[in-house]
Amino acid sequence: MTAQTRTLPHDPYITAVTEALTAAGLEPTEAWTSDSELDRYRDDDLYGLATMLDAVLEWDDEHPALDTNGHRYGIGLVWDHPAEQWQWAARKDNGHFIQDPEFLPSLPRWADPAVVVIVVRELLAGRPAPTAEGPLWTGHEEAQAAVDAWAKAEAES
Repeated sequence: MTAQTRTLPHDPYITAVTEALTAAGLEPTEAWTSDSELDRYRDDDLYGLATMLDAVLEWDDEHPALDTNGHRYGIGLVWDHPAEQWQWAARKDNGHFIQDPEFLPSLPRWADPAVVVIVVRELLAGRPAPTAEGPLWTGHEEAQAAVDAWAKAEAES
């Protein structure tokens, strides 16, 4: 994962996910977390200044697990703290997403990293994502509390 100067509330979870993907031979080409993306889920912010926690994991067209017949230029997974589920989209040749990412019902916000591995393996192979929801990550309660505290502080600033 790209180095951060500080730890964000969702970093332990995203680290656990990237470690599980790496152990399965599916290490993302790029992975990063941030707290500076504008919160596109809010419509009550008149000035558009509210931010959200997010993470992006990308697999480019040279990743050995990618079936380029299915997704010629790779795929990306997106984790946004206001969303209830992970999202994914295929990439264009310039690295941008072909369309807005679509939600993955099988990956709730704190899906167990092993479940993320299963879904990513299917997506990289050009197959549809599984729809059954698996267990949650064992650290989800602590991570959610940290995200909630961050969101509260963000709303008060």
